[in-house]
Amino acid sequence: MSLLQQTWKTLSISLTDTILTISMNRPKANAMSPELLNELIQAFNQVSNDKKIKGVLLRSNLNSTFCAGADLGTVYNLSIAGQQSAIDKFVFDTLSRGMTAPLYCSKPVACSLDGHTIAGGLMLALACDYIAIGTRKPFRIGITGPIVGIPYPLKAVKLVQHQLEPQLAYRLLVDANLFSSNDFSIRCERSETPDDLSRKWLKMICERPLKGFEITKKKWWSDIIELDSMDNEQEKKEYFNAVTSDECMQAMKKALAKNTK
Repeated sequence: MSLLQQTWKTLSISLTDTILTISMNRPKANAMSPELLNELIQAFNQVSNDKKIKGVLLRSNLNSTFCAGADLGTVYNLSIAGQQSAIDKFVFDTLSRGMTAPLYCSKPVACSLDGHTIAGGLMLALACDYIAIGTRKPFRIGITGPIVGIPYPLKAVKLVQHQLEPQLAYRLLVDANLFSSNDFSIRCERSETPDDLSRKWLKMICERPLKGFEITKKKWWSDIIELDSMDNEQEKKEYFNAVTSDECMQAMKKALAKNTK
């Protein structure tokens, strides 16, 4: 069954000429639930194998948010249950593959940011080949996990290091700074209509023979992809101990309570 024929619960998908548009649509903030992550994985996997599709535009259907990152409620509930296998599955499999799905896609992927881009949402954007940032209204970009004591897996850390200037990457990962989109230093282009910029870039790339692009893309991301073959049992244990600590669970509970007010 083709992408357009499938029923998606958290994505809206459309095809114009040879460009597929994937719009995240999980109110109120596109928080990365297992369902959203699995649909992103499935969609990008199918794109790689669909000869009719030459490029992908990733965007949000929500007015004020691109993506708020991993669903904190999911992480909190898994931590309360205290089952390491379930935490490992969500963090090191579903979340890891979902937020990096664009970099594994053989086709060019452009990303339009026109709303808050937080934590795993930023990782998802950084995993794309091109980023366009909207300028009609400023929004927040940053990483918030450290505020509640959640450590970032090595793959996420390496992705941020790979794509951002070292000092900025460190401040994001350690200080949990949030930046205005107007001031965020990132390899991108800016416009009041970021979707138009993304489509313009995709059109330029997709008019070329794509085999060369595919080979170059694999080389660019090779350091990140190689992490998949590493033994990370110690990292999983450290992560589990961190998120199931009393301090971390209390911080997550407080943050969730604040978000519901």
